[in-house]
Amino acid sequence: MTEQEKQVWYDALKERANQPGTYAVTGGMRVAELGDGWARGELLLEERHRNPMGIVHGGVYCTLLDQVAGAAACTRGSRGLTVNCETRFLGIAQGDVLCGHAQAIHMGRTLVVMHAWVTDSQDTLCADGTYTFRMKPGFPED
Repeated sequence: MTEQEKQVWYDALKERANQPGTYAVTGGMRVAELGDGWARGELLLEERHRNPMGIVHGGVYCTLLDQVAGAAACTRGSRGLTVNCETRFLGIAQGDVLCGHAQAIHMGRTLVVMHAWVTDSQDTLCADGTYTFRMKPGFPED
């Protein structure tokens, strides 16, 4: 792909990832930036994101990790299906913003492996994981 074609793909991918009504977007998440083999997403924390102990629910971390890892996995013109995810919960988030990051470990034609992590507003590592995706060409038909 040319640089212009890549940018068109990235813009379409970001629009699709942030499509209103989808699970992650309904939960308040959005993919903010992406490029070849990487992505960054954000979530403004609300009370609904907390568990009964008042800390961020583990499912919030898992969803944000999967969202950014999945977007990053698709940056070379394919769509992906999560086939495995491993998540580690490492710290309690402080502040009101979570930032999800993903970076490619391996980007093959049919399998992509991503390292993903979540930091809070104080740049504390809260969770990380490894996500594996089975890839297919292009977007599914709408």
